[in-house]
Amino acid sequence: MKKIKKKDDKLTYILITIVIFLIGFILGLVLERYVFHKEVKVDENKIVISEPIVKEYMSFVNNKVYLYNLNEVKFKDNTTLKDFIGNYKDIDNLFNDLDKHLEKVKKLYDGGTTIYEVKDNDDLFTDKLTIIRCNTDAGNRDIYFAQSINTTDAFKNGACGKPIYQNSEKFTKDYTIDKIKVLEENKETKKYTLELTISDGKNKTTIKRVVDRQSKDILKKGKKYTFHFENKYKELINDDIEYIFNNFTLTGVVPYGK
Repeated sequence: MKKIKKKDDKLTYILITIVIFLIGFILGLVLERYVFHKEVKVDENKIVISEPIVKEYMSFVNNKVYLYNLNEVKFKDNTTLKDFIGNYKDIDNLFNDLDKHLEKVKKLYDGGTTIYEVKDNDDLFTDKLTIIRCNTDAGNRDIYFAQSINTTDAFKNGACGKPIYQNSEKFTKDYTIDKIKVLEENKETKKYTLELTISDGKNKTTIKRVVDRQSKDILKKGKKYTFHFENKYKELINDDIEYIFNNFTLTGVVPYGK
């Protein structure tokens, strides 16, 4: 009986040792995978780029063409980008032909830099690309063909000869005031809270503005005014009146032509 008991105790000891070993082995794998050596899960359908790769591709009419996170631009007829661009004598002619393949999505108030995206199911480009046509007040006319691009970061890092965050851009727009409504009058500060309905001839928006008595008297219903804006730390704008008032700082209003 004692021998049987000893055999049972030995078997139990062996089983416990095996279980402890297995637990330790599994725990080691878990620690190795998730603690000491974390793996980055990558969706194979997405391009994951930790830092943008920008390279000068060619010169074109005294300007440069860059590839941003690309080795080559793929066309459905297997033409290279150099061959394609080589058919044009200037940037205007190039983009006149590209126009039907692109959607204009954004514009900068820096002289006219424009950002395009290749249209869905386009018959020229193989990939869905972003194209930046630089046109700055400083004279930069470079072109960027890009994939997986954050345009804000691209401009911040020097695309089109920026960074755009060095200075605030100021600009003006001419609008007509259709309606003026006094919402509140503060007799102590002699300030007025006005609701202004403003029109660009096609669309309208309504804003509230606190003004003094002199400014209130200058503003007249049905008159045209020049509105001064500051484009501070804002990358892009379009000409939509509501977008402009929502995204930029209104710094002043003066009678049109003054």
